Amino acid sequence: MVELTSASEVIYELRSGTLEGAALTLDESLTLLDDGFDLRVILIMDFSDGGDVLLAKPGIDSLEKLRGRRIAVETTAVGGIVLDSALRKGGLKPDDVEIVPCSIEEHVDRYPEVDAVVTFETMRTKIKKLGAVTLFDSSEIPDRIVDVLVVKAEVAESHSRSLSRLLAGYFRAREHLAANPDDAAKRMAVRLGLSPEEMLTAYEGMRLPELDENRKILTGAQPPLERNLLQSLSGIGKLADGRFLPDGEP
Repeated sequence: MVELTSASEVIYELRSGTLEGAALTLDESLTLLDDGFDLRVILIMDFSDGGDVLLAKPGIDSLEKLRGRRIAVETTAVGGIVLDSALRKGGLKPDDVEIVPCSIEEHVDRYPEVDAVVTFETMRTKIKKLGAVTLFDSSEIPDRIVDVLVVKAEVAESHSRSLSRLLAGYFRAREHLAANPDDAAKRMAVRLGLSPEEMLTAYEGMRLPELDENRKILTGAQPPLERNLLQSLSGIGKLADGRFLPDGEP
């Protein structure tokens, strides 16, 4: 396991060959696919349902008031999606604001220097503690931001048993979270630097698809995500790979 703090780092390491698989958004995975990387999506981890946000300084109480303001954002697919959607809702264009590129681990430190920031957990909780207000979140663009687990195509063939065991463990952990949320939150909170209560609140911003929904999406029984974009990319027919999902309910 290799832990990196930003999607930009993850994508760089995938491109360089250091990583063989990664947790990315679907949009980031499609960008890599379009660049010629042969990937397989083996798990739909979550749909962002409020977890990705645009936070602003107190006193900036509407999207329209972002005109001329400085907005910190990680220049990845998710940052672009949230910022673009928020600006459109506020009747603004990218040229109407000053975009300050910065990685996710810089968001808390850069917040005092900017007027707003596009971020997600765990930074969302930490920045809100500094008094930031939410102007826009991903609940307004349902099913648009999807977190997935991808592996390189050759890994899917050479490490099939390990991938099956990994996903079986994932769904056992999901089962524990559902049955014993307080215990699960205590275990996860220490690693993420949140309190158990904040950990559970963070999950409120995500919708976690069950095994059955994963199977429907990854085997083609459910209409494909991002339909228009998917049809325009070569190699898209092999992207979804549901064969490593556990059999039956976890």
